[in-house]
Amino acid sequence: MASQITIDQRPARILLVEDDELVSSALRMALVRCGYEVQSATDVEQALELFERHRADVVVTDLIMPGRSGLELLQEVDARDPLVPVIIVTADDSVEAAAEAVRERAFDYLTKPVSRGELRTTIARALEVRRAQLRERTVQARLLEENRQLSVRAQHMAQLLTVLFDRAREGIVVFDEDGHLINASDSFVGLVGSPLGELLGCDADMLFEPHPVAGRFHERIRGLVAGADPTGHWRGQATLRSSSGERLPVRLSLSLCEVESQDDPTVPSTYVVGLLHYDAAHEETQQHLQRADRLATMAVLAGSAAHEIKNDLGPILGYLAMIERSHPDDGLVRMVRHMRESVRRVQDQVEQILAPLRPRVVARGPVVLAESIQTILEMLRRAGRMRRVELVEDIDERVVVHADKDEVHQIGMNLLLNALDALGDAQGGHRGRIFVGVFRDRSLGRLVVQDTGCGIPEEVRQRIFDPFFTTKGDAGTGLGLPVIHEITRSLGGRILVDTQLGAGTRFEVHLPLYRG
Repeated sequence: MASQITIDQRPARILLVEDDELVSSALRMALVRCGYEVQSATDVEQALELFERHRADVVVTDLIMPGRSGLELLQEVDARDPLVPVIIVTADDSVEAAAEAVRERAFDYLTKPVSRGELRTTIARALEVRRAQLRERTVQARLLEENRQLSVRAQHMAQLLTVLFDRAREGIVVFDEDGHLINASDSFVGLVGSPLGELLGCDADMLFEPHPVAGRFHERIRGLVAGADPTGHWRGQATLRSSSGERLPVRLSLSLCEVESQDDPTVPSTYVVGLLHYDAAHEETQQHLQRADRLATMAVLAGSAAHEIKNDLGPILGYLAMIERSHPDDGLVRMVRHMRESVRRVQDQVEQILAPLRPRVVARGPVVLAESIQTILEMLRRAGRMRRVELVEDIDERVVVHADKDEVHQIGMNLLLNALDALGDAQGGHRGRIFVGVFRDRSLGRLVVQDTGCGIPEEVRQRIFDPFFTTKGDAGTGLGLPVIHEITRSLGGRILVDTQLGAGTRFEVHLPLYRG
């Protein structure tokens, strides 16, 4: 059968070693008829040469030959490939010869005259054993390769984890089951500001302040070890004590871990691993929030004061009107008229202060973009903000967008104030140029505000729409551009920024046109 004469989908190769040419020819013909690929040799040296060139699957050899014996050939083949079965065929039927062949690991021992059927059966058994050994060797080789790859991967992972442990931005700490620090990453050591040698063995309560809800961290760790939390995890806010006495707010997660003990593999070692993250910008964000809160408080106070001023301005305007009507003196009338006009302007300014503070309902509809921009420019002129600035206008008065008038006012005011700030003071000289444009572009209205200021650095440009990000220090809130970005988005429009260092900045706001 084909399964009896093939090795790895090829005909099985038989090396026949026999010094008697008639016997060798007869055995060769019988084996070839069975489908084997047969190579013949008359002595050991010729057999070894053929074996080296074409590795045989089974060797059938005579025992007594001129020169070296079949047992010597058996030893040579075994040294080259111990999985190749060797069958001894000889006229010597003594027990001693058979025993020696067995000692030398011969597969079988056949005496002459050997029948062709017996030889075929013995070779078939030898091939089955060889196939099984080859399969086993293949499996072992695959397992060895897999183990080698796993070992290499484990080494790489260990190296990678070591690097990550030391270089991770997040601080990593390891506590034993008693809450004492047994290891810490470089980032954690840097946060604390003390050498690792001084930190090892420290109790968790020396490193972290008690949590307002979870209590002492030493007890939190002991609780995780004791199984107080079935998930084996805890996450929350913590306060880290640095060596300088600074209190650092961090986010901390604790996880219970068990690993095989080196001393007793049956008893796992228990550890609690902590991963903490300290945001260096956290305090800056808190300062921004506090500043925003102060601004909100100031707005409330300013609104209250403006409301009182407005109440007092009403009677003043009434009295001035009465004086104007009751005195025919032209000089006095002109003076009173000027006074009344001044009071009216003050009243308008107070009204502008109160307007943003009043609760209002957003009413989106047609808004003439040019009117809103001209109103803003007039307000800035009256406030003295446009001094020593060249203003270039290209405004299409026919552009009507679908928006809320106050939202458009907020967008334009923020962009123009930012442009004026970008020009700086210029040490009392000419500050630069601002271009204001209103254009119609298919289904969109475009508002363009461009300045010739210093431009925006790339690292700053990436953050200009982040809430509370400002380059103006205490003079800015970091809310202007984020607010107008959100307004523009809610209106279905978009805002574009083009800037170049030393050449200025161009903002474009695209708003949908009114289709009513």
